[in-house]
Amino acid sequence: MAREIGAHMMLAEWLFVETVADLRNRSRDPASRRRYELLGIAPLLRKLLTDRGDPLLVTVRRARHEITPGFRIRPWQVPGSADESLNYLIRLSGPELVGDAATDALMADQFLAARVGMIEGQDLSVKQVIRYYAHVEGGVHFGDPDEDGQEAMSSMAPVLLGHTTGQIEILGYLGQVVVDALTPLCDSILTSPTIVPEMHRLNRSGFYDHHWTTEHHAKRQPKTIR
Repeated sequence: MAREIGAHMMLAEWLFVETVADLRNRSRDPASRRRYELLGIAPLLRKLLTDRGDPLLVTVRRARHEITPGFRIRPWQVPGSADESLNYLIRLSGPELVGDAATDALMADQFLAARVGMIEGQDLSVKQVIRYYAHVEGGVHFGDPDEDGQEAMSSMAPVLLGHTTGQIEILGYLGQVVVDALTPLCDSILTSPTIVPEMHRLNRSGFYDHHWTTEHHAKRQPKTIR
């Protein structure tokens, strides 16, 4: 059943679905991606989860309180084989952070606070990683490091540039966790979108004429073999 809330929410839902789709594409096989492609994940995560004011997730959930996204992440743990005598500058999670059905699901704020590494002996959270790549390395703004841990991460970037994407690949793995968590909300939007009653009428195919979701439904229809 469609939800009659208003044009602003309809625009937010469109942006949410498209952002999650973009995130899904960019997060596939992070190890095979170019650094610039991976950097483009940071603004998507920021838009969805950490924007000042109301992140996109908060906005679209106002009309869908019944759906609570669960973020399945395995927080970083010090490896059992770690050499205590070594003084690591940065240690980050890799593909092992992506949880599965057996992993406890976290709320959004718990996910953002989850530990995904250590930097100069201090815990590094999901939110810190997003903010660093969005605001220092240029995902959104290219700027000076001014928050905890950012100076150390920034000092490593020139060393890794052109040699490896090992550090920035974490954005791809975080993206996979976020896509998994937000897909049920995307499906809800596509099944029961916000409409403007004066503009949208349900047609015989079960779509709303002149609504942005029509394109998505059309892609899912089986092609007729002639």
